[in-house]
Amino acid sequence: MTRTTVGPRQSTPHAQQGLAAIEFALIATVMLVMLMGLFVFWRAFQAQQSLTRAVGDGARMAHSLIAAGKYYPCGVTEAPTNQQYILSAIQSLVQTSLELSDMPGQVSSNLHFDPPSWSCSTGQFSFQVRYTLPPLMGEGTLEFEPAQLTEKSVVHFAPLI
Repeated sequence: MTRTTVGPRQSTPHAQQGLAAIEFALIATVMLVMLMGLFVFWRAFQAQQSLTRAVGDGARMAHSLIAAGKYYPCGVTEAPTNQQYILSAIQSLVQTSLELSDMPGQVSSNLHFDPPSWSCSTGQFSFQVRYTLPPLMGEGTLEFEPAQLTEKSVVHFAPLI
């Protein structure tokens, strides 16, 4: 004679043995992916903040050099020399600032300055810096990882008329 039961089936401890391990594997995988994503973007955010601060420091120094009057970038004869001096001072300051902030990678090879833009009629000088962020775990491991950081600054000065 067979016995039939009506209602929910009662689970036995033997039937539950592997369920906890499967649940842990599923949850742990999701948590590890979230933790890795958090770490990758925190690192990129911190590097962007360091780049922004360094470029801002460079712009303030350029403004103070121009405001002092000794290195005015739009004079007739000394303009190219003064512009080059201002640009090299900015590059040196930005590179030193990034090296002191422990930027990931080699700052000297990952830092690139785009050609500056001088507008003597409006009294503006702008420069842009690009930084190549090295991959966190080697080439091609994380496809969504930010690779290029950029920052631009515009310095306004009084044009001599």
